[in-house]
Order: sequence, then structure tokens, then C-alpha cells
Amino acid sequence: MNEKLTNQLIGVTSGRNFRELGGYKTMSGKKIKMHKLLRTGNLADLSLLDLDFLKDYGVKTIIDFRSQAEVDKQPDRVPEGARYEFNPVFSEDLTNSSKSITDLENQSKQDADFGFDHMLYAYEDMIESDSARKAYRKFFDALLDNDKDDEALIFHCTAGKDRTGFGALLILTALGVPLQTIKKDYLLTNITTHDFIEGLVERERKQGKNENTLQSIRDIQSVRPEYLDHALKVLNDNYGSINNYLREVMKLSSADIMKLRQIYLED
Repeated sequence: MNEKLTNQLIGVTSGRNFRELGGYKTMSGKKIKMHKLLRTGNLADLSLLDLDFLKDYGVKTIIDFRSQAEVDKQPDRVPEGARYEFNPVFSEDLTNSSKSITDLENQSKQDADFGFDHMLYAYEDMIESDSARKAYRKFFDALLDNDKDDEALIFHCTAGKDRTGFGALLILTALGVPLQTIKKDYLLTNITTHDFIEGLVERERKQGKNENTLQSIRDIQSVRPEYLDHALKVLNDNYGSINNYLREVMKLSSADIMKLRQIYLED
């Protein structure tokens, strides 16, 4: 996984969880093109150097899955020449990635499972809520419009792991990437954000937070295989499969799937 991680990171130093989806192989043996599809955390802290890097990388579209409150608090810095699209999955950040530690402490102090259970609920909402469904369909519209060579699309939320991770599950499945690869990509977040999470937990431990709250911080700030497995179970139980969800809920036609594969896969 470490070798694959090195391949997926693109050299942005002032952002969080910046990764290429290019290079992943599909079940038919084709690869996703480089410089077409990136997943990240928010772009609020990008340096001028990294903004220039992304401009030169070909970034032309930014899809922001965050709520209005998150955007107001940390607006994206957008590379020159790129189009920004506000596309909130939730009306508020149900993943709690952007919530204050004080709020989290009040909710988790008496319940070590608060963070874990809340994340399962958030993933259910990404599948079932009207706002999430509209956002992910709009995401696919943007993906279908990103049809010029060497022009990249970034999609992101606050931490680049849950709303972004579910978006990655949808598009990578549509492109024919095996589920095993999708799960590995999903779990790369825990490597790219390890130092950030451990630093946060240690700071809060020194501030006197109890073990229940510290565990909830870990559960909310990281990704767990159980979160993605839970989403897949809901998709399978309620829709038969993720491919059925793409067809019936995302309203992707066979022609849409073919076009996505023409845009994003190497010949």
C-alpha cells in the first residue's frame, strides 16, 4: 500500500489528503488517466506555490461537497482558470469533521461509541437523503462535462474522506475499478492524515479530554473499513447492488457510463 500511496500523492504540501485517482486499473485492465480526477480535503490553506502547481497540473473544475457553514469558515482557494462549484451533500456537516472539539466532547463524554455510530449514520444519509442524492448526481454531471484532454477535476469535502470517499466509491465503480482497489484507496486517508490525527488526539489528551472523547475524535477524523462496508451493505440491501444504485438513483444511463469511461480511461 505504501508504494501505491507514493504513486497517488501529487506533491501538494499545504493541502490535506490530496490524491490522484489516475493510475488505478479497472477490471478490464484499463487505467484511469492521470491529470483527470483528484480527491482532496478542503483547499482553504493552499499556498501560492501549490495554487500554481494545481494550475499547471490542469485543474479546471472544483466540486465542493461541504455545507455553507463550512465554506464560510474556510473558503477554498481556487487555482487560476478553474471553475468552482458549490455542491453541498448535507445542509450541515453530518460527518462532524468540521465540528468543534467542545461540541464533540459534550456528545461523546459518556459514550465511547458516539463517533463510530455517528459515522455509520452519516454514511446512510449519503445514500438516502435527497440533498446527498442531488449533490452526487450533480457531481456526475460535472464529471461528464470534464471531457477535454489534460483538464482535471477536483472533488472534496473538509477532510477529504467521507463525502469525498463516497463520491470516489460511486465514480470508481462506474469506471469499473474493482472493489478491492476502491477500499485500498479509501483507507489511504489513514496514512495521509495519521500525523494530523495523532497530533490532535495528543493535544486534546493534554487538555484533559477523557478516553471516550479521544476515541470519538479518532473515529470521526479517520476512516474505518466498517464505514465503507456499512455503506455497501445498505446499497446491497436496499438497491440490490451499487451498480443498481448508479442506474436507479443516480440515473446514469448506459451511454453515460460509456462516456465516463471514454473520458477517464486510457485507450
